Amino acid sequence: MVPSLVITLFSFLVLFSLSNAATKPKGFIFPIKKDSTSLQYYTTIQIGANSTSLDVVVDLGGKFFWFNSAEYFSAASTYRPIRCGTKLCRIANGVGCVFCFLSPPVPGCTNNTCSDYAHNPFTGTLGYSGLGEDTLHVYATNGAKYVSPHFPFQFSDPVLREGLATGTQGLIGLGRTNIALQAQLASSFKLRQKFALCVPSSGDGNIIIGGGPYNAAFQKISKSLFSTSLIRNPVATWPNEKIGNLTVEYFINVKSIRVGKKTLSLNATLLSIDKNGNGGTNLRTVRPYTILHTSIFRALVNEFVKEAAAMNIKRVASVAPFGACFDSKTIANSKTGSVVPTIDLVLQSKSVYWRFYGSNSMVKVNNDVLCLGFVDGGLDPITSISVGGHQLENYLLEFDVTSSKLRFSSSLQLSDTSCSQFKAS
Repeated sequence: MVPSLVITLFSFLVLFSLSNAATKPKGFIFPIKKDSTSLQYYTTIQIGANSTSLDVVVDLGGKFFWFNSAEYFSAASTYRPIRCGTKLCRIANGVGCVFCFLSPPVPGCTNNTCSDYAHNPFTGTLGYSGLGEDTLHVYATNGAKYVSPHFPFQFSDPVLREGLATGTQGLIGLGRTNIALQAQLASSFKLRQKFALCVPSSGDGNIIIGGGPYNAAFQKISKSLFSTSLIRNPVATWPNEKIGNLTVEYFINVKSIRVGKKTLSLNATLLSIDKNGNGGTNLRTVRPYTILHTSIFRALVNEFVKEAAAMNIKRVASVAPFGACFDSKTIANSKTGSVVPTIDLVLQSKSVYWRFYGSNSMVKVNNDVLCLGFVDGGLDPITSISVGGHQLENYLLEFDVTSSKLRFSSSLQLSDTSCSQFKAS
């Protein structure tokens, strides 16, 4: 009788283990949309015992998840503060400990709590407060729902919401930290720390964390991506990081810039990151257009205007914040948008480059005028080139954080598709 019981129990455990292994998710999917007024990109997060649904801005270089929501606050029965000195506090790399003696404790006011600064990248506001954890509800790429029971975040002061897209309640970070969205899901479900980002110009794109497979058209596109290294800035550019910490943002090593076939004459030192953390090229979903050091901006505009004139494109008065605008009636159209000189960010070799066609280089300001969608960042920016949202739209971008690699497609319009068609299989 005993051996039979042991065999039955062993069989149950084996079947249970196999069942769990079979249900391990391959990846998770989050929608990403563009707010047409603010030009910010946002997704939807579900958190807490009541699965409170929050629209939050996506920050590719953000540290963590922060928000303020009356709906969540009123039903935060499963909220738990992250205590100072705990493992999760060390993982979060908090910058202090706060004490708040409100009784009973509530989100945003708890005692002996691991703390950090939340950053609003649009207003520059910093909010110092305690970190907490609650259950994050997520959907796998196969449609199944899962929970991550100890997801860290900050319940922030409502002032941090100023400047965010209307209807959004916070910000979710995808930066290079241990408590960014992709890092936490990778850790909870034993996935590779990797995510695919497809930023839409309209409609819904998607963020896929952990892996695909993608739908058929994008599975095909994913087999012919360019690849380049993601590099680390040795000095933090994020406002609340200690000097000496590696930045949490994603940088790529741009070697030169081409307009058409002409390589711009640039101060090469601006393209590298110096010992003080200045220079280089990063990727920013929280900037609507690419921002350039003044000398790079002037070189780009001058060459673009010259090549546009050779194409009989008529220049008109500039419209702020842009430096070169054109009569739209003198510009033809194609599947990749306005027919204008191409712009290439050349990477580790002349054959590896990120090419911007008209749909990514030009901005419609009214029915008669199109402008070059790059902005002058001044003579003393921290980062020489910040590639903004307009230039990121409608490319498949795969961030392999584990191996520090970025894989990226050509313009999806060349394949007669867009990020609004990017889905999981």
